[in-house]
Amino acid sequence: MSTHNICALIYGNQKHYLDHLAPLASYLSVLLIVTEIEIENLATSYYPDLDVVYLEPTCMPQKVVSSFETVISCLPKALFKSIFFITEALSQKELKNVWCPHGNSDKGHFSPFMEGLSDEKWAFVYGKKMVSFLKEKSAHNQLENLFYLGNYRYEYFKKHREFYQKILNETLLFQNNHQTLLYAPTWNDSESSSSFDLEVNSLIDSLPPHWNLIIKPHPHLKCEIDNYKENLIVLKDFPPIYPLLDKIDVYLGDMSSIGYDFLTFRRPLFFYPPKNRTLNYDTHSHLMQCGTILPPSKSPFPIIEQTDQTPFSKIQDLVYNSVFETTQTIKKIYELR
Repeated sequence: MSTHNICALIYGNQKHYLDHLAPLASYLSVLLIVTEIEIENLATSYYPDLDVVYLEPTCMPQKVVSSFETVISCLPKALFKSIFFITEALSQKELKNVWCPHGNSDKGHFSPFMEGLSDEKWAFVYGKKMVSFLKEKSAHNQLENLFYLGNYRYEYFKKHREFYQKILNETLLFQNNHQTLLYAPTWNDSESSSSFDLEVNSLIDSLPPHWNLIIKPHPHLKCEIDNYKENLIVLKDFPPIYPLLDKIDVYLGDMSSIGYDFLTFRRPLFFYPPKNRTLNYDTHSHLMQCGTILPPSKSPFPIIEQTDQTPFSKIQDLVYNSVFETTQTIKKIYELR
C-alpha cells in the first residue's frame, strides 16, 4: 500500500495528541490532518519535515473517506466510527483505523478507557508493557495487526536536535546556569491522577534561588500561573516533550506518561503520589519504583538534593526496556490491505 493511501488525524482540540502523531506522520511520510487551526499552527512551528493540513470539521470526513484507505489516530474505534459512520455509509467504503497511543502512563487501571480498545483491529504499541496492559483489559486477542513503535519520538528528536536546541535557547531564558527541575503533572481525570491542584503552590513557594523550575501542565489542566519568578517558566503551549527532557536535570511528576519518556535519559525522577490510592509497583504505579516518592505539600528540593540515585539505576533499565521495544515493526503499516 502506498503512503498516499494513509493519513494521520487529530480530530478536535486534542493538543496532547500532537507530539505522538506528528513524529509518526513525519517518520512515515504521510499527511497529518487537523481540524483546529491552533493545532495546525503548533504543528508547523514545532515539527519539521511534517506535511500538515487543516480541514474544517464539517467537510473533513468526506475528504478523508474519498482520499484515503487508512487513518492513524489516537481515537478508539467507537469514537472514530462516530465521526465517519455517515460518510462511510453514503460512500459504501469503510476506513481502516490504526490506533496510536498518546503516552505510556500508569493510568487506566481503574477506568474503562482501555476496554474501549476491544474493537480495534490494528494498533501501535511502544513495547511489551503496553501489550500486557491490552491483554489485562481484554483488548488484545481481537487484534489482527500489531505494530511496535519503540521510542520513535526520541529518535525523531535526535534527528532534529539542532532545530529544537535553537527553539529552546529562545524559550528557556533563565539568567543562570543552575540545575533545572521539570514539573509535568497530568490532568485530573476520573482516577484523580493529578497532583497539580494540591502541590503546585507549595512547589513554587519553596523554589530556592539556586534552582530553576519549569512547569509543563497537561493541556487539560486549567493553569493560570504566570512566570512571576526569574527562575520559573510555565510552558502551556509547547508540545514537543523530548527536546525539553533533554535540557533538564531532574523530573517531578505524578501519573503522567512523561516520566516514562524521561527514563530515556536515566536521570533522577521524583513523584507526588496519586490521591487515595494504594501503590502497586507491579501494575498501577509501575513507574514510581524508578524514583523517589515525595511527601505531600512539602518542599521537594532538600529531598532532591540529598537523595542518592544509584539504587534506581538497575530498575530504571529494566522498566525502560519493558516499555520501549528495540525492534520496530512500524514500517509494516505499509503492508495493510
